[in-house]
Amino acid sequence: MQHKEAILTEVEIIRNRFFTITVSNCENNIVLYIQDTTEEVIKNKRTIEKNKLRLEEERRKFLGISTELKTKCDIIEILRDREKEHLMHLKDVINNITEGLIVVDKKGNFSMCNRAVYNIVGMQIGELLNIYSIGGRYNILNTKDNTNLWKVYKDAFEKFVPIVNLTAKFIDKISGFEKFIEINSNPILNRSKEVMYTIITMKDVTEAKLHEIKAEEQAYFINNVVNTLEVPIAVLNYPDLTYKLINKEQVQIFRNTSGKELNLEDIIGMPVEGVDSDYLSGNIYEIIDVVGKKDKEFTLSPYRIIDKNLNERFYKFKFIPYKDIEGKVSSIHMHGLDITEEVNHNIELEKIAKLKDEFFTVISHELRTPLTIIYSSLQLAYNIYSNEISENLDKTLRRIDQNCSRLLKLINNILDLSKAEAGFLTVNNSWFDIVNTTENIIASVNLYAKSKGIELIFDTNEEEVMVCLDKEKYERILLNLLSNAVKFTPEGKQILVTIEDDMENVALSVKDEGIGIPKDKLNYIFDRFAQVNTSLSRRAEGTGIGLSLVKKLVEYMDGKIEVKSNEGVGSEFYIRFNKISAQSKPQLIPETMGSNINNKIDIEFSDIN
Repeated sequence: MQHKEAILTEVEIIRNRFFTITVSNCENNIVLYIQDTTEEVIKNKRTIEKNKLRLEEERRKFLGISTELKTKCDIIEILRDREKEHLMHLKDVINNITEGLIVVDKKGNFSMCNRAVYNIVGMQIGELLNIYSIGGRYNILNTKDNTNLWKVYKDAFEKFVPIVNLTAKFIDKISGFEKFIEINSNPILNRSKEVMYTIITMKDVTEAKLHEIKAEEQAYFINNVVNTLEVPIAVLNYPDLTYKLINKEQVQIFRNTSGKELNLEDIIGMPVEGVDSDYLSGNIYEIIDVVGKKDKEFTLSPYRIIDKNLNERFYKFKFIPYKDIEGKVSSIHMHGLDITEEVNHNIELEKIAKLKDEFFTVISHELRTPLTIIYSSLQLAYNIYSNEISENLDKTLRRIDQNCSRLLKLINNILDLSKAEAGFLTVNNSWFDIVNTTENIIASVNLYAKSKGIELIFDTNEEEVMVCLDKEKYERILLNLLSNAVKFTPEGKQILVTIEDDMENVALSVKDEGIGIPKDKLNYIFDRFAQVNTSLSRRAEGTGIGLSLVKKLVEYMDGKIEVKSNEGVGSEFYIRFNKISAQSKPQLIPETMGSNINNKIDIEFSDIN
């Protein structure tokens, strides 16, 4: 019989006890071998449990590591995407900035160029490999000294010398076109202080540089023009009053007045008072300050200067404020004009005029005495020998009388005008009724007006107005204006005289309907010997000094005179006086109608035929 053996392992025969049963067939006998393996089984179970726990723990750890690894991979992917986005954004930014950017490696090759570089140098992408590719197209010069830029470039890469705000001129070798590029460079070092690469920035400043060159050319041109002018010119900064610009003519004045060897360059930036206090003396500082504060032009003329040779020079200086963009006065422009010859000429003219006045005065005095004798003799003849005067002799004597009066009027006007201009005319004020005085004079003059067919009208807003003025001079003024009005008013027209009272002032108006005065002559009618129209008829002849004397008399009495006129319509003379003149203290003198008023009227109207 074949020997067979069967083993039953770990059979739980008794509760919680394990046995190993071995069954064998031996010679037709069945043999059971039972072995207690409880402890081994329990030990194996524990081992299995531990293995399960260990496997579970390792599985959990594996899952954790897998999850962490996946998370990190996701983060890395996100970071890579973000980095890619940032790089794209940075690339877009670099390519869209107007300033050119070049990254140069250690060998001098361009490892990176932005789009602006290609636009600035005018080359296509791929053409820019290194500086030599640019040098093949352009001659590059340093604008400071017009030298080649290669030395600067070599120093920047061999000696690591940064390039700071260097403006280079790029000249196209084919077209000759020039452009100006501002270059900066900066080497980038690693932690070991070794150069990793160099960053170059480029900026096209052609327009600004051309504008600067043009401005420099204009400034050079203006300086040449200013220094060529034979007019002293200076520009002062305000409010510190330092010299901003000055020309050679002004410097020469400083040299002449101070005796110092001053140069134009030395004066620029200096304060006004530090250059020449003798030249800019007196109130000229106040003038400059007022011009700046009030923003108004001012003219100083004549300004006397004594040069180093002790010669007198006269200048006319004008100060003009200049405003900046904000509207504030930033500088004061000063220029002068040498008027020495003009002043000396005027002095000579004044001397000649003085000699002429003296001549007229002497002649007038010499003529006045015999004319007075002739005039008195005529009056005597009419008073004593009136019965013996025939009709023909009467005509002759009256002609003599009229012409004597005309000569006396002329001589009196010349003498009074000479006195007024010399300052010797005196004012004798007294209280009188200006309305009554005016009315009496008009009543006396009315006979002359009617004889010429002219209506003379007097009007006033007050019946009585007391004033303290020089009565004799007021009569001269009124008679002269009435004489002119009658002289230039045609027949059938009228003359209106009015007195207006406004408490403190009194105004006299003489308005006629005469030939009028042309507008271009209004400014000259008060000049001595001036006549509006020399082609007038003989009925309007005269010397042209009456109105000049009237103006002087009005000014001596602190009055003002104005004239309004329309040619062919008429004229109006308007005079305003203070009721109490400031020339002298008021004196109460009884008013009397001058006994010689008729003689004055005869003399004043003697040149009216």
